[in-house]
Amino acid sequence: MAELFTDDNHETPEDGAKLVWYQRPWLKTLVKGAIYSLPFLILLFLVTLLFDLIFGLLSPLSAIIAPGSEKPHWIFHIISLSIIFGIFYLIGLSAKNRVSKYYFSLFEKEYLKRIPLYTTIRDLVQQFTGMKKMPFSDVVLIDTFESGVLMTGFVTEQVSDDLYTVFVPTAPNPTNGNIYHVPASRITFVDATPEEAMRTIVGMGTGSYCLFREDQIDCIEEAEPEKA
Repeated sequence: MAELFTDDNHETPEDGAKLVWYQRPWLKTLVKGAIYSLPFLILLFLVTLLFDLIFGLLSPLSAIIAPGSEKPHWIFHIISLSIIFGIFYLIGLSAKNRVSKYYFSLFEKEYLKRIPLYTTIRDLVQQFTGMKKMPFSDVVLIDTFESGVLMTGFVTEQVSDDLYTVFVPTAPNPTNGNIYHVPASRITFVDATPEEAMRTIVGMGTGSYCLFREDQIDCIEEAEPEKA
């Protein structure tokens, strides 16, 4: 198995033949799709288990409604789904209560976060439903060292009401950078899209005035080169 992860610069012809299947684009795409789908499949599996549990508890009552029938009455499927939706709704209501939210956070920290992939499932569901912002959705200017020098960054997480985690890319390669935990008082949120901010980083700061302009539409039009 170690041969599959051998460095390409040190592989022999025989090793290269073994690596071909792993390097094919279709396989990488397949693996990436499986990784993204796995949390949702696990969530669906857990909901199915809950449905089967509730349906199994209600199915004996089917003999009262439809005596002599081998299959449970169809109405118990609807009742089971209604109970599941009711459970989810009650949990959602309790999440709005400060006391319930506090105890749930303790329960989550003590038990749920120990379950493999729980945190991944929670974050993905919250991001896709809008409960949690996607990473790099907010562009900010930070004064980390209170020197008056501002750095362009992207909010990756809100730790608390007064603390943010900010990723500051390096130019011209934005895949490298530094991570700062910055107080809210040292952060200025910018009315610019991540694409616009990333363009200034790749361009070695060219067009950075867009980050300080209120009218972003005019700024984008001015930044685009005129066609001859």
